[in-house]
Amino acid sequence: MNDKRFVSLHGFFAFKYPELWKQETDEVGHYLFYNENGGAGVLRVMLLPNDFENDTDGKLMMNEIVLQNQTFNPVLNVVGNLKFISFVKQHDVHGQSFTVHYWCAVRSESVVLFAYTIQTAMRALAVPIHELQLTEKCIASFEWLHEKAKHD
Repeated sequence: MNDKRFVSLHGFFAFKYPELWKQETDEVGHYLFYNENGGAGVLRVMLLPNDFENDTDGKLMMNEIVLQNQTFNPVLNVVGNLKFISFVKQHDVHGQSFTVHYWCAVRSESVVLFAYTIQTAMRALAVPIHELQLTEKCIASFEWLHEKAKHD
């Protein structure tokens, strides 16, 4: 399977994703990735500001993400020279249960949040398990490209 390279608006970050996945941008500027040919979940990628002024290496923001998500057992992952915090949450929306896998990459001025969402009842099936593995490949290929990201 071949991959495509995604580069965010203004070239702040990039990663590879499966060529069979469709890429869209929603009304608030989040990037969506999904397989419209029988896929089970959606990967949403968001560029957010680091809310801590003078956080030159992102440590304060990473600590805050861990603190806010302690009950979900956040884990620090290192991929190359990048650090990600990952955790899993379940959300109920209009009577439906969804499982969301989160990965956060932090830099001094920015946070990139990856969120792979699947219906909880489907999470143990082969397709969402495979998509989760493909999402983890996307995360492993992530790279920062710019020093300064604008948050409009």
